[in-house]
Amino acid sequence: MDSTIILNTEEPCVVYPWEPCHDNEMQMKASFEDNYLDHMSNLKIESNPSQNTLTTIACGILHNVTRSLIEEFCENGASMVVFDFNGLSFEASRKMVFEIRQGVFNYSLKKNNRVPYSMTLVLDLEGSCITTGSIFHTTTAQRLIELSTNSHVYITNDVEYKFKCTEDRIYVNSDIILRLNPNDRIYLDYGKIELAVIRVDEDEVYCLIKRGEFLGSEKVVHVPGIPVGSTALSKLDEEKIRTGIQLKVDVILVPGVRNSVFFEQVRKFVVTERGSDISLYAKIDNTVGLENMDDIIPGVDGVFLNRPNLSMEVGHDKIFLAQKIVLSKCNLAGKPTITYGEYLNSMEVSTVPTSAEVNDLINTVMDGTDCIYLDVTMRSANKLHCIQYASSLCRQGEAAIWEQQLFTELNKKSKPKIDPAHAVSIGCVEVSFKCHAAAIIVITTSGLSARFIARYRPRCPVLAIVRHGKSARKLSVWRNVIALQYIDPIENIWKDIENRTRFAMDYGKRKGILHQGDLVLHMSCSKQNVGFANTMSVFYVSAGDFVNA
Repeated sequence: MDSTIILNTEEPCVVYPWEPCHDNEMQMKASFEDNYLDHMSNLKIESNPSQNTLTTIACGILHNVTRSLIEEFCENGASMVVFDFNGLSFEASRKMVFEIRQGVFNYSLKKNNRVPYSMTLVLDLEGSCITTGSIFHTTTAQRLIELSTNSHVYITNDVEYKFKCTEDRIYVNSDIILRLNPNDRIYLDYGKIELAVIRVDEDEVYCLIKRGEFLGSEKVVHVPGIPVGSTALSKLDEEKIRTGIQLKVDVILVPGVRNSVFFEQVRKFVVTERGSDISLYAKIDNTVGLENMDDIIPGVDGVFLNRPNLSMEVGHDKIFLAQKIVLSKCNLAGKPTITYGEYLNSMEVSTVPTSAEVNDLINTVMDGTDCIYLDVTMRSANKLHCIQYASSLCRQGEAAIWEQQLFTELNKKSKPKIDPAHAVSIGCVEVSFKCHAAAIIVITTSGLSARFIARYRPRCPVLAIVRHGKSARKLSVWRNVIALQYIDPIENIWKDIENRTRFAMDYGKRKGILHQGDLVLHMSCSKQNVGFANTMSVFYVSAGDFVNA
């Protein structure tokens, strides 16, 4: 392929950035130091982060979501929406998904210059779950009961108390509590209330309240160390998966994954129901799954780290270790990760998060997550402000990552013999570091080359130009990747590559990613049906179009 693009001679002369590295930009000096202490000591408080958020932002949505809210999510850079079908009929589920897709369509048509916006639809399965019963209302206004610290309470599975929970006796919908031993722990409402078992009777457990709080109806119960649920999907989850397949969701989150055998059973069911094009992400939400990460990772499309659930088993003081373990293993294996940690929860009622929440989110980005899941968007009145704040924090964390060392270590793990697409992608990322590329443009069909490039964590955005909307939406979870669907008809293969490249350059300039004089790497195929991008070239951005370097 002759990749030379003819320069319009009437355009002003292009100023080439021969010395593009500025110490005050994106912690540039610190990023290329030779050792950890030099990297840390050369970080600068006044350094300017990138204007482009590389970490994907996922937002939780409620069943009554509107298309106007989805338009605003798109406008503010959210690339994923996470929802469930709990308590919904098929018609109600279809209406919710329709509102999401209509909102994305409206945004693409009106505000994104008719470029289809890639919004990934993620179905969150509930899985097997233990819950408390309903509070016994002594007054009309009563909705909560108070469990006081150092008091005592009975936990029972006697259905007589299902709608009669009081300060003295709490119903739970499982007999798993009868398998506990003295000093074992029971957590209510995601760990807000901690109980210590004193003794186990015939149909109830007598407990000391180690940490008290107010308790409402039907709250989640967690019993550390004891796997909840069976090694097969529940009938309810099977029905939700069928609904998700019919509504063509992009990703399904599989809860309670403890080993690869269970996950493969889920995949076989999804394939049998004709959902083979849906990505399946394993939820790491228990210690058994954490211990079996090496067994689970090879068979999954991605990983969802559920920190609140996992912290109740490993302890709040060790959840940071679990996060580092999970994210590093996924980075090494080249699997995308979504991390959920109740980020920015105080912004449900406040416009400014706590310093602990700020540090927590930034550290998660620096640990290597691809995506941050904000469930606060389901409750906050300032949903858009939450997304904007999270994006600004992500950019600060991204700039401080020691990416040169990260790339070196990932590169060392890719020992020969690797496939050509993998090798070419590694070379592209290394060139992007050396020449300080403003972006990497990848012309791809399946998204394979874009995934390989994103796996090695370049410092610049990766503009992946694909023709299929499903491929674009699956790519959107990866950090660094901006997936763009190109919908113009194909004239011929070479003209198509040139048109898609121009489309990417125009989009980059319109969004402020590319400016005159910026250097851009370009990856495409050398011949039709080659199977992966195998040709790399370099462009400089001009005022009107682009030129071959």
